[in-house]
Amino acid sequence: MTGLTASTAYHFRVRSRDAAGNLTVSGDFTFTTAAVDVTPPSVSVTAPAAGATVSGTVTISATASDNVGVVGVQFKVDGVALGAEDLAGPYSVSWNTGTVANGSHTLTAVARDAAGNQKTSAGVTVTVSNAGSIAALYPGDVGIENHPDVVFVERFDEASLTALFSRWDDVHNPSMLTFTTDVPAGSPLAHALNIQWIGGQNDGGHLYRILSPGVDDVLYVRYYIKYPTTGKYHHEGIWFGGYNPPLAYPFPKAGIKPNGDDRFSASAEQSDDQSHFDFYDYWMNMHVAADGNYWGNSMTNIPSVKVANGVWTCVEHMVKLNNPVTASNGEHAMWLNGTKVSDVGLGFPNGFWSWITFTQDPTGSPFEGIRWRSTSALNINYLWLQNYSPDDPAGFTSSIKFAHVVAAKSYIGCLQP
Repeated sequence: MTGLTASTAYHFRVRSRDAAGNLTVSGDFTFTTAAVDVTPPSVSVTAPAAGATVSGTVTISATASDNVGVVGVQFKVDGVALGAEDLAGPYSVSWNTGTVANGSHTLTAVARDAAGNQKTSAGVTVTVSNAGSIAALYPGDVGIENHPDVVFVERFDEASLTALFSRWDDVHNPSMLTFTTDVPAGSPLAHALNIQWIGGQNDGGHLYRILSPGVDDVLYVRYYIKYPTTGKYHHEGIWFGGYNPPLAYPFPKAGIKPNGDDRFSASAEQSDDQSHFDFYDYWMNMHVAADGNYWGNSMTNIPSVKVANGVWTCVEHMVKLNNPVTASNGEHAMWLNGTKVSDVGLGFPNGFWSWITFTQDPTGSPFEGIRWRSTSALNINYLWLQNYSPDDPAGFTSSIKFAHVVAAKSYIGCLQP
């Protein structure tokens, strides 16, 4: 420590003396002391949103900046540090909401710069609500198949791929399906499913299963998915819907509008440009594309609704069929990592259509609702787990991973400890 004031100019002279006692004084010299960084960073929590209801494992994200540079961000829940300080942007941390009680909790982020200046963000209050989710009753999903609302469970814990394939009615490109030891955090399982694709050779693979009996009201499907950091996957995740009569294989009839008595499908997946996560739905009153075809309709179109590549994401989406079949009171909702990010039904939300895309916007008109079907003979009777990736150049290789698939008649939620 010099004891001098920072950012200040100082004058000095040097006096010297020889052995005979003669003195001399130099001319005037100056120097300026270095500046001291006293400016703290700025920081704010960006997700989840204030007022959100969360469950399972969610991602807390923040943005931070500094006049010199941020060296770390520490996330806190109710003032208690959550995990280690994140030393590189983008700043985020996974939070298992099952470790706190249901109710209101405050999330903050503390940014630190190299000079030791710190700034705590404004608090974001969220509501943890794990009660009522099926997964909350079965830590690690162990025994979840015993819940009366559960229709189907796939853990990918079979002893062999042959045993896995025997549980599904149609398998596409079985050589592209393998087990992987990469599993989601909190999973007690030894492996998950990996579906690979090779450009110029194949388009990925799928598993398809008939649900018998079909579901005539509401179905939730929850699964974990890990997207790759490269590749042009085209359709992926778990689609579900119905065929009349039921089919032992998928027959989507891409680009063709359903009649109402024959088929419908609902999915939640990445948009084609991978900019956001959205629905991709076929139903009898769907909107037409600019090219005159009826491609799957998306009904969210919110840039902030997205999943991260290279990490496991808990995806859940729900279809409520229209009852009576003459009504348009069907519904489609989805959750990412336990947070509801979109819900469309009769009269909600507001927004506007542009060809096959409905953009949610408070200034728009109420959503008209979904008429999935025109006859009760058409119900929810299939699950289609897929990685359809036909667009990469020859020799390109990548894969998408799946884990912990559950279908149930009530909300499932993410894995619980």
